[in-house]
Order: sequence, then C-alpha cells, then structure tokens
Amino acid sequence: MRVLVVGGGGREHAIAKALVRASKPPELYAVMGNPNPGIRRAAKEALVHDVTDVPTVVAWAKARGIDLAVVGPEAPLAAGIVDALEAEGTPCVGPDREAARLETSKEFTRDLMREHRIPGLVDYWAFDRLEDFREWLNDADVEFVIKPVGLTGGKGVRVWGDHFRSKGEAEAYATEVLDRRIGGQARFLVEEKVVGEEFSLQALCDGSRLLPTPLAQDHKRAYEDDEGPNTGGMGSYSDADHLLPFLTRSDYDAALATMRATVDAMAKRGTPFKGVLYGGFMATRDGVRLLEYNVRFADPESMNVLPILEDDFLGLCLKLVEGNLLVTARFARKATVCKYVVPAGYGTKPKAGVPIVLDEAGISKAGAELFYANVEETDHRIVTTASRALAVVGIADSVPEAEAVCEAGLRHVKGDVYVRHDIGTADAVRRKVERMRTLRGV
Repeated sequence: MRVLVVGGGGREHAIAKALVRASKPPELYAVMGNPNPGIRRAAKEALVHDVTDVPTVVAWAKARGIDLAVVGPEAPLAAGIVDALEAEGTPCVGPDREAARLETSKEFTRDLMREHRIPGLVDYWAFDRLEDFREWLNDADVEFVIKPVGLTGGKGVRVWGDHFRSKGEAEAYATEVLDRRIGGQARFLVEEKVVGEEFSLQALCDGSRLLPTPLAQDHKRAYEDDEGPNTGGMGSYSDADHLLPFLTRSDYDAALATMRATVDAMAKRGTPFKGVLYGGFMATRDGVRLLEYNVRFADPESMNVLPILEDDFLGLCLKLVEGNLLVTARFARKATVCKYVVPAGYGTKPKAGVPIVLDEAGISKAGAELFYANVEETDHRIVTTASRALAVVGIADSVPEAEAVCEAGLRHVKGDVYVRHDIGTADAVRRKVERMRTLRGV
C-alpha cells in the first residue's frame, strides 16, 4: 500500500513513524514544506514543496498511485486538499473544506454550538467594525478574549490580564486585527474569559463515530512559568491513566460529550466530519468549556499519544476512510513528556541558520524518542529555521519518570537553542493540581 503524508513538522514525523509501525508497513511518500530529515528517511520518495499548492500535490500523488493520504497541517485542509485528492479517487484522513470550518472559522463553530445547544459554549460576540466593538467595549464589565476568526497558527489569541490589561489595549489589538486582516479576514470574536486549566482531547472520526486518544496538556507560552508570548506549543505531557493529574473522569466525559454532539451536528447539517478532531478545552469551576476546535492532530500533543498507540495506526486510518471506525483503541498505560527544542529568540526574534549538534544514538540510548520538525539539512548539518526545530519525548510509568527520560535525551542536543525545561516537572504539575483544587473549592 502507498500512503502519502502531507506536512513536514514534528506532528507529521510522529504520523509517519506510527504508520510504518504497521504489521504490514506501507510504502511511505511525503509532501512537505520543509526538508524534514526524519520523514525523508522514512519515505520512499519525498517532495519539498508548498503543501497548500493543491494542484501540484494532487498531480504528484496521482502519478505515484497513492492509495491513502494523511494530511497533517491545517493550511492544506483549508485550501481544499482533501476535496481535490478524493475527487481523484484518493481517500484521505482529514476533513473536506466545508467540515474543516470547525477550525478555519471560529465563528462557524460557535454558531453551530449555539444552534444545536452543544455543551461547553462560552458567551461570544463577533465584530467587523471597530465602531461596533468600541460601543460594546464601553459597556463591557467582564474580562474577555479577542480571537481572529480565521487561522493564526495558535498565535492570534489575546487574553485579558495576560496580553492586555485595559480597554485601550484591547481596542488597539482589535484595530490591528481589522487593519492587518489577521487570520485572513477583517473580523474577530470576543469571548468571555474562562479561568482554569487547559487540556487537549484528540479523536479519530469517520463521520459518525469517535475514537478518542489519551488526554494531553500543551504549553503555549514561550517561557517557563507560562510567561512570554504565545507560540505554536513548547511542549506537552500526558499521564499513565490517560487523564491528567488535575482532571476528573467527569471532565473527560464532558469534553467527549461536546465532541460527540459536534460530530452529530455536522452530520445533521449534511457536512459530516471525517479525520482527526482535536478539542482544546478548559476545565473551570463551573465545568468544561470548549476553547476551540482543530481539525487535525495537535502539535505537539500528537507526539504524546501516537508513540504509545499499541494498535495498528494504518489499520485505524483504513477503517476511518471506510466509515467503519472502531470506538476504542489500545494505548500503553504510560506517561509521556514532550519538550520542543526551538531557536534562540523563538516567539520574538528567532535565530535561523544556527547549527544544532545532536547525537541521535545518545537520545535513543537515554530511552527518549526524537521527532524532527522545522530544520534544514545542509552539508550534513542540521540548522534552525525561524520555527520549532525538533522535539524529544520521554515515555515511562509516571510523569516525573517520563520527564527525567526526556531531559536525559535533551542532553544530547547542543546549540544556540532554547527549551522550556519546566514542562512536566513535579513542581509544575503540583501547581496545576493545587490551582484546580482552589478553583473548585476542594
């Protein structure tokens, strides 16, 4: 079987590794926007090209007789790559352009939730005129969040108290969104600010059934103790019980119920969702709230769940596209900690073109797993780009043990790079648990 992976980041390297672990490994092909060394080694053939250039990707796949495509990033999904591939007879793990609106339009998702009374909705308002927002702002007596309606790579959200602290600063950012068309259009949402702990639930979906994976928690802020600008994600962790230390089973059930109701609503409106649905949730004093949906595996959280999948990932993908997905899969009862290695200055002024010296054998000997992301390989050297470079994942029986394995692996990575070392540490996890206990009055 010939399988195409679209995308060249750490998430796509994790997808590629999971696919080739199949009992009957496929011939792997890849189209990626950057020359990911890990994917290139795993693939029989790889094309380094803009993944949103749909005609070129489709023609390349057709010429190679691709039997199945797994689309990693959101940008090609928004560009309609699934619509085009499936029109040529190539089934895809990924939603078509209409179903992808769950991620590409935050307003669409909120309207869907309101119309179908899906649990987890927060109060929200949409604006495309500064005058209307200013009028709302003058009367506002709640803390709020500003979100561009479209895609921003996880970096467009601004939160009261974290990114702005006055109505004047909020208006300045609203003006910037409208003037610069951040997210691709001059429109944004204002949502009530919810307080608690964020978590991610990823699930495969065949249009009606969901197959959930273990929960994970991402860390968006660039610096330790959750300081600094938002990023694409500095790292993440998961626990051996497939929950998280600060969550209850009822939190998990509530998040899954929101996702199931969303899938049902999409089917009812004639735009069934097929692919990977990933919900970013907030556990609050008053229950679980949906922050946003993404319509693909999370990055970095995919690197927490795919390495511990014990069932055949390729087989699950085939059942997904056939519309016959199982509702459960086997995941090892292991904890994981993922930490990204990023160029110095990442989040503000990243240093590109800086060499990274890494000992892959040393990382493996330490018991950790390496995932390449956005790097360039020149003259047998790995150098940074302006984005996240590579990730190291520790897997063990507990979060502290997995964190120690991750750190042991990271000692074999050298260069002018930065890592958020606090991710998954005992102190950081303890603070999250205590915070949730305080919020819930336990």
